[in-house]
Amino acid sequence: MSTTPFIQELSANLRVSKAQLQSVNQQLSLLERQDKLAKLTTQELATYPTDKVWRSCGKAFILQEKSKYIEDLTHDQSLVEEQTKALKIKKNYLETTVEKTVDTLKAAIESS
Repeated sequence: MSTTPFIQELSANLRVSKAQLQSVNQQLSLLERQDKLAKLTTQELATYPTDKVWRSCGKAFILQEKSKYIEDLTHDQSLVEEQTKALKIKKNYLETTVEKTVDTLKAAIESS
């Protein structure tokens, strides 16, 4: 059975879509970890009795107001939520694309 250019193109599109889907899943995992870290850090900071805390900045530490640090963490969480929402939309699109491409590829192979 010889493969037609149409089937080759569908196969290439399927590989690209699957690679993009895998990338999106990895990004979502990373964002989930960042969100958990921010939440845990905020909870931990709430238990500290002092008003100033040492914040990590690369290899250095900065003395900062606890309220400012919590505010920054909350802002980071909102950014992560927005990015997660956008990636979930992209993931849904890619999953649909992969499913439709597989169905089209099966139909093309069966008809040839």
